[in-house]
Amino acid sequence: MGKKTRRPSANKGLSITSLMDMMTIILVFLLKSYGSDDIAVKPSADMQLPVSTSLAAPKLAVNVMVSQKEIVVDGVGVLLLTRHNDEKSGEEVAAVPADEKHGQLISKLYERLLEKAEQAKDLASRTGNREEFEFKGEILLQCDKNLPFSVVREVMYTAGQAQFGNFRFVVVKGSD
Repeated sequence: MGKKTRRPSANKGLSITSLMDMMTIILVFLLKSYGSDDIAVKPSADMQLPVSTSLAAPKLAVNVMVSQKEIVVDGVGVLLLTRHNDEKSGEEVAAVPADEKHGQLISKLYERLLEKAEQAKDLASRTGNREEFEFKGEILLQCDKNLPFSVVREVMYTAGQAQFGNFRFVVVKGSD
């Protein structure tokens, strides 16, 4: 009894079934990961966001956080806020230091936001897909719920002067 030798088959192509299974799994994984929210907004420990019943999901934009202590742009501290006594309530409230303002314009915040706007415009011009990376002037604004409106107004004015006119306020989802 001799050994049987296998003859090579004439058809040595790839099995399309296993390739299709693999591609289907990859496609499903990519679709599931693409559909999830890609923005995680985490307020600082010393800040309380207001509560809202809004259902709109946040979009990717420049993130400005205004707490009782400081103003932060995309995770980088820009300006420390001071405290002073409010004339109406007599309570101590946060305020932008007078030497950091020109009218309602906050100098350091303006410079930082103008830099962010120029970076976004530069990115749009360097890429071939201008529609996707076009500068839209969108800003995510996280403000402490106990912050005086005067500080919020000054931050919004400064952002508007730095070409950021579309404001999206970040809030905590509450119940009806």
